[in-house]
Amino acid sequence: MKGSTKVIIGGFLVFAIYNELQKRNNQPKIYYNNTITGNYNARTIPPFGIFIKPEQKDNKMLLNHELVHWKQYQEMGLIKFYANYSSYNNELGYDLNPMEIEARILTGEKQECIYGYTECVRNGKALTVQNENFRL
Repeated sequence: MKGSTKVIIGGFLVFAIYNELQKRNNQPKIYYNNTITGNYNARTIPPFGIFIKPEQKDNKMLLNHELVHWKQYQEMGLIKFYANYSSYNNELGYDLNPMEIEARILTGEKQECIYGYTECVRNGKALTVQNENFRL
């Protein structure tokens, strides 16, 4: 086996072990930074953690929304989480993605915003967060 192959296999094993440890972690690492793409206010990126814009640091409802996604990752596993999330977004769109709908319901979002979340966030009606440039 060549050295580069050993490095690739070793890297994969380290990632697999890290993923399994993180999947069992009920308190994911929270990162506060402004590098979140798509004008989102937060993103859950398994197995690495939850990324939140610094200005949302005290927004418990937003954090709880992201923790629902972390729980989804724990239940589904890494590959199924990303496969389902991507598939739902492609087929149904963000607002009707069942994984997003579950997070909105479990965090107590307004009923009127459950299925029309993007517009609610943009016009300030959402309880979770307000952002006029959300997803633009």
